[in-house]
Amino acid sequence: MPELSVTFLPHNRTVEASRGATVLETARRHGFLIDAPCGGRGQCGNCLVQVTGEPAPPVSAEDSQHLSAGQLGQGYRLACRLPVSPGLTVRLLQLEDTGRHKLGLVDLETPFEPDTSLRKLSYVPKEASLSNIKIPLAEALAQALPPGLAAAPLPLKVVESFARLVKNHTGKLTLVLQGDTLTAVEEGDTLGRLYGIAADIGTTTLAVFLCDLESGAVLSGKAGANGQAAFGEDVMSRISHCMENPGGQEELTAIVRSGLADLAREACREAGADPAQIYRWSLVGNTTMQHLFLGLDPSSLGVSPFLPLVSGSVGFEPAGLGLPGSPFARGVFLPTVAGHVGADTVGVALAARLDECEGLTLAVDLGTNGEIVLADSGRLLCSSTAAGPAFEGARIRMGMRAVPGAIDRVRVEDDWSVHCHVIGEQEPARGICGSGLLDLLSELLRVGLIDKSGRLLPPEELEHAPGKPLAGRLARDERGLPVFLVRQDSGDSRARPVAVNQQDFRELQLAA
Repeated sequence: MPELSVTFLPHNRTVEASRGATVLETARRHGFLIDAPCGGRGQCGNCLVQVTGEPAPPVSAEDSQHLSAGQLGQGYRLACRLPVSPGLTVRLLQLEDTGRHKLGLVDLETPFEPDTSLRKLSYVPKEASLSNIKIPLAEALAQALPPGLAAAPLPLKVVESFARLVKNHTGKLTLVLQGDTLTAVEEGDTLGRLYGIAADIGTTTLAVFLCDLESGAVLSGKAGANGQAAFGEDVMSRISHCMENPGGQEELTAIVRSGLADLAREACREAGADPAQIYRWSLVGNTTMQHLFLGLDPSSLGVSPFLPLVSGSVGFEPAGLGLPGSPFARGVFLPTVAGHVGADTVGVALAARLDECEGLTLAVDLGTNGEIVLADSGRLLCSSTAAGPAFEGARIRMGMRAVPGAIDRVRVEDDWSVHCHVIGEQEPARGICGSGLLDLLSELLRVGLIDKSGRLLPPEELEHAPGKPLAGRLARDERGLPVFLVRQDSGDSRARPVAVNQQDFRELQLAA
């Protein structure tokens, strides 16, 4: 047993911990996903864990700020402020699979146009094997290959594999061809098994689709949370992590590659496909996700003029990055456009055929990063913004994604009561997501608690406002700025008031 360890429930897994580390840092190190939109700075209050056993852990200033007395009494603490201690056991609050709902929006029944240049041929070597000939290898291969194949120089690993199989095997071989050039050779008959992976590396969600490259059918799809979210909700938080922590870039790169590999294997299991027959990987994602996947330093994307290190499409060898597939598989990351307009936007433009649209056409990609593309008879203009505050609750003090426990709808009733809908009917509410924040802003503007500039009015300025009866829900934060209580204390010991302050609305304005 290590000197310091943490047991994570409900996984019932005990892992080694470093002296001086926090529970959040330990969870990151061992692959446990804890929601930490602020990147572990103690600002969002979302990295909630429950400590079991005795003695009760110390209460930090941030714990007191974000948690109710009832929660503190039940052992809830912020993982980013909870130091590891001998024999510590914590229960993780399970995150909803943030990707599953996105798969429901994808039509898996509609085939795509296959790449007919990639194909397989069955081949039986001649009786005279390479072991019996006394001519140069290149000439021997030319004699062994089926007629009509290109005589272009072959990659060394293809040559080695071909020579070994022809020498030792008398049965069928399968040749994988790109056009008329041999790119791989496999033992046995693997005809009809020609797969590719299309993947979207989102800031919040990873999505992977297994495709049949011969028929154009999408065989299965899998999605899940991007494990990098434990280091911050938005790309700037992750860039900062790379800049401020030695080894931070490598850490985030390993997380995204591992996440994609796991999803690809799950997609293969669902479709009954062998991962070894994956020959192509095609990826999209924003520019920061591209850099981190490729193992490039994203620091230049964190400062003006936000210049990427690479431009155009980037090829890679999946096997060298720990991704499943044939040893001869090839991958491509679609081209990015600018520092914060990535290949995911290029994918939208290609899928919607925006270059073929006549007249003005607008495409909008809503996510942690939001992009818009305006097409005008072949001319495309694009822009991006950090949309996380508006749509995923990032940088909002009590913001969270649209998962159970989040307030997603707010309505001020005629009797001046405030009605909140909580996703999953899960009480008490843990926070507010982007749609709830937008609802709240609209309602407070309607009843006059917010002016047209987005300023939340203090009680003393509500004398002539229609919403004056809501003055009792207004308070002030530690800086003296107005705070609006969306959900007041319900008497539930687990509950904490859900409030938004002036800075939250400013973040929303910046995103919108």
